[in-house]
Amino acid sequence: MSLLIIGLCGQSVFLTVPHFHRPEETLHADSFFCEPGGKGYNQAVAAARMGAKVAFAGAVGWDADGDACAARLEQEGIAPHMVRKAQRTAYAAILTDASGENRVTVFAGARLSAEDIRGMKPQFEAARMLLITPEIPQDAFAQAVAMAKENGVRIVINPAPFFPWVRAYLADAWLLTPNRSEACTLLDCGEEALMERMKAADCPQMVVTLGAQGAACVSEGKVMMIPAAPANVVDTTGAGDCFSGALCALLLEGIPLEQAAKMAVCAASLSVEHAHVLDGMPHRKKLESDEDRQTNNPSYRDER
Repeated sequence: MSLLIIGLCGQSVFLTVPHFHRPEETLHADSFFCEPGGKGYNQAVAAARMGAKVAFAGAVGWDADGDACAARLEQEGIAPHMVRKAQRTAYAAILTDASGENRVTVFAGARLSAEDIRGMKPQFEAARMLLITPEIPQDAFAQAVAMAKENGVRIVINPAPFFPWVRAYLADAWLLTPNRSEACTLLDCGEEALMERMKAADCPQMVVTLGAQGAACVSEGKVMMIPAAPANVVDTTGAGDCFSGALCALLLEGIPLEQAAKMAVCAASLSVEHAHVLDGMPHRKKLESDEDRQTNNPSYRDER
């Protein structure tokens, strides 16, 4: 497989509410929906729909939710490596308000170990790129980074959710894909200084997602701003995952970073126009046929 993604996977329940909870408030949800998910899991679907050959590795329990996780991957043409554990499969509750913003609570459930990662030698040998997040335990993360380096696999780190220990592995990354908040934390700066700190960052390449403002990518000390086209926002859940998965798929084709980031921004903006996560991940054909969005996405602004 060209792209190996290691991450959390589990069942996700989506509830729409008129607004987020105030202290001691009980809300009645307007709708209910379930689907498999997790950051790495979502990224795998996004990458596969862009045309990449993808393998996903994660831990699940011996339960129906674990079965559902594996089945959906197979439906998407993704090679699943599901490590079964005694714990129950992970579970996430996602609240979405009337504006499309979301709040996510995750129960980690079954977790990968370093030993589990060592059992994935065939997956690493077949990979050209590894996309990984700190949603897996640090020992598993460290083992995955080590095995990727041993096999000459390019490492893409999406530092979400952020944990301080991820800083120790940034020097091993070929590419970082934080959001604005994570980038500020990683670079120890406020938003007003972010662009300057990105230029001086000790990493080969970085793409920072900026929500409705698009993304900023830095390579060789040069920052390029990639604005996003306007979107009819329904649900922002998974937009960052869509971006990272699509970006990796496009980079594997040899598309230059700036152009790949522009296309990934368009993919993410398409994703927020649908409720939930997986249903909104666009296929490559949809992305390429959306001429209005491509045309309305302004040209890069050079921020050197």
